Amino acid sequence: MSASLAVIAFGVVQHDLLSQRQSSSLRQAYVNARLVKQDLDAPAADVAATLSSLASANGVRALVYRHHQWFSTSVSIGYQSIPASLSSTVLAGNPAQQRIVINGQPAFAVGLPIPSIGVDYFEIHSLADTQGTIDTLAIVLLATAIATTVGGSILGLWASRRLVRPLSDIARVATDIAGGALDRRLPPDPDLGPLTMAFNDMVNSLQQRSERDARFAADLSHELRSPLTSVGASVEIVETYRDALPPEGQTAVDLLKFEVDRFTAMVQDLLAISRMDARTSDLPLEPLPIDKLIELTVARHNDVPIEISPTAQGALVMGDKRRLRQVIVNLLNNADAHGGGAVLVSVDRRDSWVEIAVDDDGPGVAPTEQERIFERFYRGPTSGRRGTTTGAGLGLALVAEHVRAHHGSIRVENRPEGGARFVVALPLVEP
Repeated sequence: MSASLAVIAFGVVQHDLLSQRQSSSLRQAYVNARLVKQDLDAPAADVAATLSSLASANGVRALVYRHHQWFSTSVSIGYQSIPASLSSTVLAGNPAQQRIVINGQPAFAVGLPIPSIGVDYFEIHSLADTQGTIDTLAIVLLATAIATTVGGSILGLWASRRLVRPLSDIARVATDIAGGALDRRLPPDPDLGPLTMAFNDMVNSLQQRSERDARFAADLSHELRSPLTSVGASVEIVETYRDALPPEGQTAVDLLKFEVDRFTAMVQDLLAISRMDARTSDLPLEPLPIDKLIELTVARHNDVPIEISPTAQGALVMGDKRRLRQVIVNLLNNADAHGGGAVLVSVDRRDSWVEIAVDDDGPGVAPTEQERIFERFYRGPTSGRRGTTTGAGLGLALVAEHVRAHHGSIRVENRPEGGARFVVALPLVEP
């Protein structure tokens, strides 16, 4: 906008200055032409003397064409300086004017025929002073446009950042809340006061509802533990008389024990997740050597091979030993249940993170399920088919919750050799 205004202003002022200068030169040319007519109309008039008087009086460069002869007030200015189109028009008896360039300088030429005395009069007025003014104006407008553009850009950048900053804060807090940080709130903002209050009220309601649901699930899971313990003890007693039962009864006892064990494991997992959702479980973090923790945990699980890279040996993470062990155990159990068993547990270091990978020998995980596999109660294609698995779809969800509580991340990918690879990334403790 500043450049457009500068161009428009320059064009208007340039046209106005040149128009005024040319109008003034044209009036002066007519006055001088009348003087030439008066002087040359007298008997024995001297053309050279008349032109000299005009040059000394007005500082103009004049030419006269009389009796097929040219006369000039300046040695450097002759009839060659006048364009042929201008001279031919004047010699034909018509006044004419034209902007020209002489010796690299702009000028304004005027030709006036004086038929009463058989003379054609020409004047050349320099426009160098006017052009200097125009050049100065161009420099000033250019500098003003640059200064205005820079100043406007700085002001616009400051204003836009001031306007966008609250929205960026909202987006950042909303992202944290979506990740589970329901305790995040927006700071007071004078520009977005009503929006900030409404957003915080919405998050407060969401947090209260989430905590209420988590407490309900935790209380329900806790209350189910006592009757489940009684049912489990009763099933164990009945199982001691299994051999005395008919085949149908033995099948019923086996099915009852299978379902009670499955229900007990589900209640235990649901209770652990509910406690984490309600933030009723303390998470004491301490520096732990991740390589030793992995070795001790995996050693109890059917001698799965372990690979620890040299960069990961002795690496420390801030964590809770019991929950990190449960993460590894749940991944190994998941590999046994769905992936044909774990074939490798590897530990590697990536910059300021340590990655723990559990590889299995199963069919892998479809790309459409790699995000949903960590959802609660999600069991993939086997969901809804009785007897296909002893799990309830909470094992990997619990793993994800434990990893998130340790400020880490978990992902699943397919191995090039076949099978799935579950990768847990935990932040390292810098020495």
